[in-house]
Amino acid sequence: MTRSAPPPTTPPVTPPVTPPVTPPVTPPVTPPVTPPVTPPVTPPVTPPVTPPIEAKACEVYTGEPLASLKHYEGITHEHSAYSDGDPHSIPADYYRIAREKGYSFAAGSEHSDLIENGLFISLHASCDPTSGRFDPTQLEYCFLNPTGDKLQKWKSTMDQAQKASSTNFLAIRGFEWTSDVFGHINVFFSKNFTNAKTDGGYLGMDTFWDWFTRDPNQIGLTGSLSSPVPFGGGGDGLATFNHPHDKCLLNDLPLPITEGLCDWNDYTLIPAAVERMFGIEAYNDSNRDDRYQAYIAKALDKGWRLSFLGSEDEHFAHYAVEERPKTVTIAKSLSEADFKKAWLARRTYALTPGQHLHVDFNAGGHPMGDKISCDTGATLPMTVATYNADGSDFKGTLQLFSNGGKQIATIDSANGEFKVPVETGDHWYFVRVHGADGKSVAYVAPVWVKGK
Repeated sequence: MTRSAPPPTTPPVTPPVTPPVTPPVTPPVTPPVTPPVTPPVTPPVTPPVTPPIEAKACEVYTGEPLASLKHYEGITHEHSAYSDGDPHSIPADYYRIAREKGYSFAAGSEHSDLIENGLFISLHASCDPTSGRFDPTQLEYCFLNPTGDKLQKWKSTMDQAQKASSTNFLAIRGFEWTSDVFGHINVFFSKNFTNAKTDGGYLGMDTFWDWFTRDPNQIGLTGSLSSPVPFGGGGDGLATFNHPHDKCLLNDLPLPITEGLCDWNDYTLIPAAVERMFGIEAYNDSNRDDRYQAYIAKALDKGWRLSFLGSEDEHFAHYAVEERPKTVTIAKSLSEADFKKAWLARRTYALTPGQHLHVDFNAGGHPMGDKISCDTGATLPMTVATYNADGSDFKGTLQLFSNGGKQIATIDSANGEFKVPVETGDHWYFVRVHGADGKSVAYVAPVWVKGK
């Protein structure tokens, strides 16, 4: 038998050696380089510029230098036989007597219905058979013309005033517009005059205001034929309201038609007249009470800018006596021009009978009578110094009044300072001085304050 050859031997399969897999070398991850963060440059914060806080203040006084002004005491509202005064008197008498007694000025105010040319009649009580003072022995003086100058009373009064005036004394001509329906008004310094009995002054106030606001050389329907310019206006005059609420004949008539007639149509404001309608009587005749104060406050509230006078209203030739009120005017001199400035500036104060006082008033540098504009919220100091005219001390108290006649402050001395907060709008303030007996002795002209 044939033996088969053995099958070939297959060597064992050796698996291929797989080299180790070397993982790919990953380069290290380099983190991105972050540039340093530069914070934004913030400009320095400049705080807002706050304007400096301005102090609340009042305007500065720019009027006549106060150091140049003097206090002149005098008499006002005098009557002679030229109207209804003593039948033996003439205007020269009240000028002369005031000067001889040491007063600085005298202002007459004869009733205009009795000073027309060609008319000589005195309506003094001694000439009136119905009065308790009638004296039949005086009748020749009531109806005749014994001195030869009374037939041209208006012109003659000016002649006498000019003759009586000097550097040391001022004689002022005036007249009293006498409406017994609406009230009486004194007009001073005017070239012409007007007569309430003939110019419609018993029917309405319009005729007087028409005359008062008209140029003296302009002829109109009101005025007097006896004036230097017949029926010329009174636009050069300065005027005062007399004895408020007195001598209105219709006051006591309980009729609706009479309501609001007295007190010059209840102080109806006439804008064109305000500047030269400068005053109102705080005292009249022998009274030293405060019966006019409520009417004064009403007039001020209505918009009139009024200073104060103490008027004698003398009819018996007892001129410049202690028993009658007086007026002090604060002026640069006793010239007519300086007195007009003083009255237009409302620099007067009223004194009761028997008082001779010197009252200094200052409101933040402004004198009495001034208009003052202030920042609302400011404090306005008002200082008052009161002493006797001879320089001696005066013992008394001060009271401050404002809108509505309200008393807003008191100082228990005749000298002191009120600190007044300025409020928005228009306000007036005046001082009333009281004596040791508690009665008023002086009314000091207001100041008018506007808070803005």
